[in-house]
Amino acid sequence: MQSNTETLLNTASFYAPNDWVGQVYRVSRQHPRGRKAQWECLPFLYPDLNLFRSYRSGDVDFCGLAEQYRQGLEEKYGQRSALYDWVESVLSLGNFTLLCFEAGGEPCHRQVLAQWLLERVPGLQVGSLR
Repeated sequence: MQSNTETLLNTASFYAPNDWVGQVYRVSRQHPRGRKAQWECLPFLYPDLNLFRSYRSGDVDFCGLAEQYRQGLEEKYGQRSALYDWVESVLSLGNFTLLCFEAGGEPCHRQVLAQWLLERVPGLQVGSLR
């Protein structure tokens, strides 16, 4: 009998706690108002502030945000930073969920991050990407 040792990557909104699986990580720059922190914060996964502002103002569309966010992740990973160390440990974390503000089904940087992680970490499995 084979044991199930898969690590499942999930994504969800702060406002949908029923969708959270395993350890939860905040990957947004801000904490939701009126919510008690029930997650660990990973600042090295936050989108660049200027990129985020450009997206919110409409100067950058979602495709541009996704491309620039991925480039930023690649740069940080290549510098053997805290991001590198965390990514290298992902398979030992057990199931986890990346959280931010957007409702499930809406374009969101957490989905971009999830795809980047799935490409970067062999053996990481897809849970529920919302």
